[in-house]
Amino acid sequence: MNTPDESLAALLLLLSVVLTVALYVWTALAVSAMFRKMGEEPWKAWVPFLNTATLLQWGGFNPWLVLLSLVPVAQIVVYVLVVISAHRINPGFGYGNGMTALAALLFVVWASILGFGPARWLGARAAGRRGGASAGSGSLPAGPA
Repeated sequence: MNTPDESLAALLLLLSVVLTVALYVWTALAVSAMFRKMGEEPWKAWVPFLNTATLLQWGGFNPWLVLLSLVPVAQIVVYVLVVISAHRINPGFGYGNGMTALAALLFVVWASILGFGPARWLGARAAGRRGGASAGSGSLPAGPA
């Protein structure tokens, strides 16, 4: 027979799984809509690691940096690179620094505004180039395998 503590633990576990799946689906739908506007394949938003690699690529970083997220301490580096990528993507939709803060704090809301909102993709930010790098150019380098 289950004690009330076991029942509560099972209910909390079930609730957390349902919320996690709902958040993943919401994020994937929003990023998929954003990718569609940017001319990227929308299905990439549904594939773990590939969605982050694609965001990094659009932000001007090597998409293979996503593999750092497999190392627990290095996950913070990937988080910072995703925020920088969001900062570099925002001008392409006509948004500024406030949206970067939103991407850092509430990524799913940021992606929802860009993906489902009225903003259209205006093009990558050429000013993102530093030292002759091709970050932010209108054409994409080859994606991850």
